[in-house]
This record gives sequence, C-alpha cells and structure tokens, in this order.
Amino acid sequence: MSELHILDVGRADCGVLLLDTPEGPRTVVVDGGGKYHEGRRPLLEFLDRHGITAVDLLILTHLHQDHFGGFVHLADRVEVRRAIAPCGDLRFANRVYPVFGDPEYYREYHTFFQYLDRSGTELLSSADCAGRAFSFGDYTLECLYPLPGSVLRSVTYARALCDPRLTEERMELLLEAHKQCCNEDSSIWLLRKGDRDLALFSGDSTDETMRAALCGRQVRPRLHKLSHHGICTRYFSEYVEKILRPEILVVSVDKIHYTEEVEKSVDALCAAGGSRVHYTFQGDLKLTL
Repeated sequence: MSELHILDVGRADCGVLLLDTPEGPRTVVVDGGGKYHEGRRPLLEFLDRHGITAVDLLILTHLHQDHFGGFVHLADRVEVRRAIAPCGDLRFANRVYPVFGDPEYYREYHTFFQYLDRSGTELLSSADCAGRAFSFGDYTLECLYPLPGSVLRSVTYARALCDPRLTEERMELLLEAHKQCCNEDSSIWLLRKGDRDLALFSGDSTDETMRAALCGRQVRPRLHKLSHHGICTRYFSEYVEKILRPEILVVSVDKIHYTEEVEKSVDALCAAGGSRVHYTFQGDLKLTL
C-alpha cells in the first residue's frame, strides 16, 4: 500500500513517498529538513525504521538549509539513484562560510553533492525538469514550477559566491540578492494517480509563483503542503486555497514559531479551502494513497 509521510522536522520541510509499483516499492524524498531537529536526524531515522537503503528520486526544492540539511546524513549510508536540485555542487569562497555558510550548512551541502557525484547519481536541475513528469507505476510526480524558460536567479548568485576572487563588497551584494530570490525559485511538485490529484508540494514558493504554476489548469490535491511554514502572506493566499480546496493543509512549523498570527492566518486559509489543518509539531503525518 502506497503512503505519503510528512515528517516533523521543526520549522523545515521533509516529505517521503513510499510507492507500490508493478516493478516493486519505490521511494521518493521531497526535501530533507534541517541537519538536526531536537537532536535527531528525522529523515535518516525514518528510512532506517522502514529498512530503506535506496532512494529512487530525491528532490531539493530550493537552496535553503531547512530543506537540504538532513540530506548530509544519507552520504555513504543511503543510495540515491536520481536527484533533482536547483543546481549541483556548491563550494563557496572561503570568506563566505563564516558569514553565511557555517550556520546555513553549505559545507554539508558540498559534502552531500560530492557523495552524489562519486556514487554516479543521475543529477537533474530544477530548470531541466520544467513540465516533466516522473512515473512510478500508476503514480506520476509532475514539476509545475519552474516554468519552461524560467531563470533561477538564486542559482546564478550562489555560483557567483563560489568565486575565490570574491571581494567583501561583492559578497555582501550577492548574499543579499540570493536571500531575496531563493524562495521564489522554489520548485513545485504535484503527485497524481491516474486522474486524481493526491499531493501538492509547494516548497517555499511565493504566492505569485504558485499562481503562475496553476495558470490554465485545474488542480484539486487531497493534501497541500503549505509554503513557508505558514509565515508571511507573500507565500500563500486565500484565493489560491479556494482554487485548490485540499482536504488537508499541512503546515511545517515548530511550536516556537506557531503564533496566534500564524494560527489566525492558517484558519483563514482552511476556511477558504474547506480544509482541515495538520501542524507538523503535532507529529508525523501518514496518508495512505
């Protein structure tokens, strides 16, 4: 029986699909959470509990540590057969790490992508996947965003931060530019079975990019993983939830960042979409597909 698991990884994102196919079970991971949550390594521990030693498809929606930090624990432990990310390896100029890289785990990002390289993992960029769908038996996982021809500015800025000749002034400009556009470059994925929409993974996409992804098509997912932890209305809207009308709206947030403001905003989204909410600090969510 196929299952979707949304893991409690704090104010971070991690989803795992366990799919039954005629060729056997397949595992898909959408984002890996942060490096640790409450001293734990939730993604690795989940895979260990389920006896999973290989991931068929791993997706990183965008270049933020609360989405890729947990991947580092898979290195030399779990085979990754195919990976999709905004870009491949990043090795920043040395002066960048004390300012940005250390607290954001970009050294670990480099370690993990080195592992993918030496393991022979098939690596695809998010931009290359625009409009593509990946099949697993009766299930398909479709990339709704980026759109064909989209330019991921955050990737351009991140690669520029790898220049060893980087000056202090140039570094500050690039870091600010990367910060401003990283979330809006987040990929968006739709899981379907036949003609049924099962789950919409928003990453940390903005409301603007979500509207662009949905333009011209009708999507009615059973589950919608809300963007950006329910924080800041730039990332979601009642208008979009009225269109989607998911049965379950999942908000990946910890208790520290669960505020009255977040609760009020999410309640309005649920009212607009006729949805019930699950906050990940309430525990992992398991959905039979």
